[in-house]
Amino acid sequence: MRKLILVLFAAIAVCAFAADTTVKGYLVDLSCAAEEGSKPGFGAKHSKSCLQMDECVKSGYGVLTDDHKVIKFDKASNEQAKKFIADLKKTKDIKVNVTGNLNGDMITVNKMELQ
Repeated sequence: MRKLILVLFAAIAVCAFAADTTVKGYLVDLSCAAEEGSKPGFGAKHSKSCLQMDECVKSGYGVLTDDHKVIKFDKASNEQAKKFIADLKKTKDIKVNVTGNLNGDMITVNKMELQ
């Protein structure tokens, strides 16, 4: 029993101290990124109004990196992104730093801020 408690405590400690990852790039919706994401200048031209269109909101959000990879947000992070977008003063060139737990091509966002 004692060993089990120690193993569980160690596992919790490792998870608690796992380093967050920061991803930098343009905030995009997944629908537009799938169609246009590889085109030069897409991220800078992508607009707040597009990010708020029904189809784009439903597709979810992510970060388009400089090497044209899209790091997708999980469900809770998509909700955070909606609020972030609603509060934006910028209408284009929405470069962000997103910090969170990266798992493959998906991130659970802890913090999102403009660059």
